[in-house]
Formats: sequence, structure tokens, C-alpha cells
Amino acid sequence: MVWFRENWYEEVLRQLRQGLAKCHAIAFENRGAVMEATITPHTLNFVKKLVSTFGIGIENINSSGSVSTTFGSAASESLARRAQATVQDPVFQRMKGQFSSDFDFSVPGAVKLHNLIHKLKKWVKILEAKTKLLPKSFLVEEKCRFLSNFSLQTAEVELPGEFLLPKHSHYYVRISRFMPRVEIVQKHNTAARRLYIRGHNGKIYPYLVVNDSGLGDARREERVLQLLRMLNHYLGKQKETSRRFLHITVPRVVAVSPQMRLVEDSPSSISLLDIYKRRCARRGMEYDAPVARYYERLATVQARGSQGSHQVLREILREVQNNMVPRSALRDWATHTFQSATDYWTFRKTFILQLALAAFAEYVLHLTRLNPDMMYIHQDSGLINVSYFKFDVDDGTGELDANRPVPFRLTPNIFEFVTTIGVGGPLTASMIAAARCLVTPGFKVQTILRAVLRDEMIAWHKKKQDDTTETPTAAPPDMEGELLVNMVTRAVNAVMNRLQSLATFEGTDSKVSTLVAAANSHDNLCRMDPAWHPWL
Repeated sequence: MVWFRENWYEEVLRQLRQGLAKCHAIAFENRGAVMEATITPHTLNFVKKLVSTFGIGIENINSSGSVSTTFGSAASESLARRAQATVQDPVFQRMKGQFSSDFDFSVPGAVKLHNLIHKLKKWVKILEAKTKLLPKSFLVEEKCRFLSNFSLQTAEVELPGEFLLPKHSHYYVRISRFMPRVEIVQKHNTAARRLYIRGHNGKIYPYLVVNDSGLGDARREERVLQLLRMLNHYLGKQKETSRRFLHITVPRVVAVSPQMRLVEDSPSSISLLDIYKRRCARRGMEYDAPVARYYERLATVQARGSQGSHQVLREILREVQNNMVPRSALRDWATHTFQSATDYWTFRKTFILQLALAAFAEYVLHLTRLNPDMMYIHQDSGLINVSYFKFDVDDGTGELDANRPVPFRLTPNIFEFVTTIGVGGPLTASMIAAARCLVTPGFKVQTILRAVLRDEMIAWHKKKQDDTTETPTAAPPDMEGELLVNMVTRAVNAVMNRLQSLATFEGTDSKVSTLVAAANSHDNLCRMDPAWHPWL
């Protein structure tokens, strides 16, 4: 898989996007003084490291190309060769020079957050334009002869992720061939390589090879995915959830190395952010213009000496909706994509059921907020899978974070597409049905939560210790048993309380309708981080 590494500008582009996301998060924390905000030391290090490793991934490579062989030899050789070829590329040299001078922090005003965001955006645009000109696919045999010659005779290897759920041994699908063409697609905020694997049952399975080096908490998402897979098992067992086809779409994710994973892919899936970007491109508007507008408005209000009151935030949201992102953008996309009424209706119905499950999971399990770039909509079926959901654990205390203006993503655009009937009918009913299914005492959901959250708390503890001790000398001590048990119990109780509250209803009143109202209310939406795109 090493041969499917990104090339240098794809790598830099991915890191720039990560940096931009970090900066937007800091900007929102410091929205009280927009013009005064400066970058945190952590982000400063991130950007400085980006400048020093620009496009090579190894700091200060010398021209003779001696790279310490810390990876496996073939992997490090390919890295070294790539680094050398990159260093000798004149375009790269010119860009590296411009990049270093742009991010020179000795210049006055360079640590001002909004200056940095502006520069990052500029570079993201430059590199996005560059990646658009690259070939969109290549042949496996050009990069890796071994994979193109691989067959069942070479070795019997199961499809990646076959063992994530237990099933009968006759039904495990083995890899019979790797299809000749590999595509390069923009997904999961990176340029991923899409492999097609033919199983021994004759079916073709697309997988993405995703690079995410430098994500320290990459395993955290896999924990959540595993939990959702287990909950699916219960959803399939009960009448009310089965007949509604309530089944969370969980893609297979398999780590191949610390830097790489294979992710099951649907070639027809598109993220909500991409739909929005396409609509913006048709209108000739920059997709991050609303975010910039938000901070501009706040800055002008603060320059006059007053604070951005609730009234101001509501006005900003209204202005964005009137002039930039109309409420009907998602619906227009759907009517444009699904021409026949039957297709449109079926797509929307599945979309509502899947949205209900995603919202249910985000609220009940205290997951991180659902950003538009995490939500992948399968255009051939209406299924929605969410990539990179993690438990929303407070960095300081390790508690599950429970205070957010909106409980889940039901923004004006989604509401408009789903319609009031969809929200009051299938959406609400599905959330209640899922909750009632999972509170069944026989299913013992607590025990699963306990096991998963135990790992989460241990990981949190380890990360906290790594952050506090700058130079780790010895292995950090394990977490005390009592502390661990208490924290996990608190977390499980928090989840179970939310689950119980959704599962009870009197007559027609239920907690779900209150949540839906909260998720859709302008007063709450305008308090959300603009990078979450509350107008979308």
C-alpha cells in the first residue's frame, strides 16, 4: 500500500486543511475579540513544522538523500526516492520559497489569527488548482506489480474488514483480484486512492486508501464505528426498528499502518459539503464566504466598541441565508439530481431514516458535532454514513461534553428538504423507535458502552499525560482502577439517561419533538460555530 502515497502537493493540501480547521476552531473560541485573536502555540508549531517539512514529510532532507531507515526498507526507500524527486522539482523549489516567506512569523502581525487564516486559504486555493490538473487515475501495474499479479493462488486473504462482525466462516469473502485501474478521488479531506477489489464471489468492492499520518487519535473513530455496528445487531432484532429499515450505515475502516487506512467506499457517495461547494460554484460564490462574513460582521461591531450580542448573531445568520446560502439549496440539488418523482421520494424517505439515526447517535452517545464534510450521502440509495464521529470528551476533565446549542444537525437546508411532515413523522418516530429498542433490558446495552468507553477513558488519560509531560522519560503510569471505574460509570449513566429520556413518551408528547425544535431554532443555530455551517 505504500505505493499509493499522496504526492507532495496533496500532502501539503491535506495538512493546510487540517491547519485551517484548527484555526477556525480557535477563531470561534476567541470570537469575543476578533481582531485581537492570535494563534495558540500548538497551532504555531503545527504551521512551523509544515513550513520545515513542506511537501516532503521528512525535515530538512539533504540533497544526497540519506534517509534514516526507520520504516520498513521498501517503504523508506520509496519515501526517500519520492523526497529526492520532489526536492529536484523546480516548481516545488519555487513554491517552497514562496510558502516559507508567506509564513514567516517574524513579520509584525503574522501571529494574528485572521491574517493566518487568510494565508492558509490562499494556499489551499493554489494547491487545489494544482491538484485539479493532475491525472485522475492510474494503473495498478505502474505503481505496484505485486498487487496486479495477486490472485487467490498467491494467498487466501479475506476482504479488508471482513472480520469486524462475526458471521459463519463460509460467508467470509476472499480477495480474488485487484482491478487494474485505481482512481484518485477527493474524499475525507484528502486525495484518496480508490482501489477496486474483486471478491471470490464475483462482486467488486471499492475501497479508499486514505493517508492520515499525524492523527494521534485515529483509533477513536474506529471505536465509535465498532459500537454502532454492535447497536445495529439489536436494531435488526426488534419489530419496530426492523420494519422501518433502521440500520446505521457503518463503513468498514481498517488500519493498514499508522499512516494509512483502508475505508470501504461507495463511488456514488458525496459529502454534504461537496454538494454545497457545487451549488456555490454554480452561483460563482466562494464556499467559505459566509464564514468570512461572520467574522467581518463581528469585527465591525467590536470595532465600534460593543459586543456581538444575540441580536447581531441572528442578523448575521439571516443575512447569510438571504444573500449567500438560500434555505432551498439542498432541495434544489436533490430535485436536480433525481428527476423522476419516485426516485426523489424514495431517496428522501431513506435520507430521513438515516438522518434520524445519525442525529440519535450524535445526541445519545455524546459524539462530536456533525460537520458537513463528515456526512456522506449515497446518491444511489439515500443512505448516509458519517465518517470520523468521535466521543466528545472534555480535554480537561474527561467527562462527556453535553452542552451544545443544538443537539444534532437539523439545519434550515436539511429541514426544508425533509419537510415538516418528514420531521414530525418518520424522523421523530424513528428516533423514538431506536431509543425504545436499545433500552430493552435484555440487550444489556450498558455492558457494551462500558467496554467501549473504558478504552476511550484510558486513551484520554494517556493523551492528557503526554500533553502535561513535555519529555516522556518512562512509560506513564496506568490510570487508577477506582478513577477509571468512576469515570466510565459516569459516562455510561449520562448516555443511558439520554437514551431513557428519548424512549419514554406520553400520548403524543415526547422528548424528541423538544430536541427537534431546539435543533431547528434560529436562536440556537446562530450561536453555533460558522465552520459548522449552521445555514447549510
